[in-house]
Amino acid sequence: MLNHFTQRILLLLLCAFIQSGDLSAQKVKKPFEAKQGYLISVNYGFYVPGADMADRFGWNSGIGVDCKFKFEKGWMIGGSYSWGFGRNIQPAAQDIFDSLTGPSGEIIDQDGLYSVIRLNERVHCMAIEGGRLFPVSKLNKNSGILIQVGVGAMYHRIDVYASTAKVPQVTGDYEKGYDRLSGGLMFNQFIGYQHLDPKKQINFNIGFMAQQAFTSSLRTTQFDIREHDNTERTDLLNGLRVGITLPIYTKRPEEEQYFTD
Repeated sequence: MLNHFTQRILLLLLCAFIQSGDLSAQKVKKPFEAKQGYLISVNYGFYVPGADMADRFGWNSGIGVDCKFKFEKGWMIGGSYSWGFGRNIQPAAQDIFDSLTGPSGEIIDQDGLYSVIRLNERVHCMAIEGGRLFPVSKLNKNSGILIQVGVGAMYHRIDVYASTAKVPQVTGDYEKGYDRLSGGLMFNQFIGYQHLDPKKQINFNIGFMAQQAFTSSLRTTQFDIREHDNTERTDLLNGLRVGITLPIYTKRPEEEQYFTD
C-alpha cells in the first residue's frame, strides 16, 4: 500500500486538478454540458507489489491503453490493456539458477566461462471495466471524480536476458523452465480525477489503481525444483496512474440532422 506521504500528495493533486477544471470551465461563456462519446487514454503507472507478488518482484512501471464509452449520465464501459516492466527481482526469486551458477554466483556458459544474465519483470493485464464519472462543477459536467471497477486476467513472469549462443541452458525454450510464468483471474479498482476540457485542449486522468489477481503457475515443470508448482497465489499491485485522454464525442440519434430532396 502507499504510505501516508504519497496519499497526501495524491489528495493535493486531486484538489488542484479539480480547481483547475473549475477555472477552465469558467473561461467559457456557457456551461460544458454532459457529452457522450469515446474516451481513449494512454496511461503510465508506478506500482508497488503486495502479497505473494512482493516475494518475487519489487516496484515496477506500467504503460497501457484503455478505450471506454461515456454516456451523458456519466456511466462508462470499456476495456483496457497494460504492460508492466521492471528490473527489481527479489533475491529469493534469483535462487532459481543455483544449480547452474559457479562459486561467484555467475552463470557458466557453454564455453566454461562466466556469463552475466539480466532478470526483468514482465506483467500483462487486460480487463473489461465499468464505472461512473461524478461531476464536481456545474460549469463542466464532463470532469470530476472517476470511480471504476474491472475484471480480467493478469499474467507475469521473469524475463531472462542473456546471449542465446553463449547461455543456451536458460534461453530459448529452456527459459520456460525458469521464467515462473503465472496467470489467473484479476480484479481492479480505480479512483481518481478525470478532466475533459471544454475546448478539447487538455484532457487527462490521475488517480489510484489497485489490482488483485489470483494466479497459479502456467508451466508444467520448473527446472530448478524438477516438478510442477501447485501453489495458489494472491498477487497485488497498487499505485499511482496518470493518463492523457483523447475524447471523441458522438451525438444522440435525435440530434442527428437529415436532409432530403
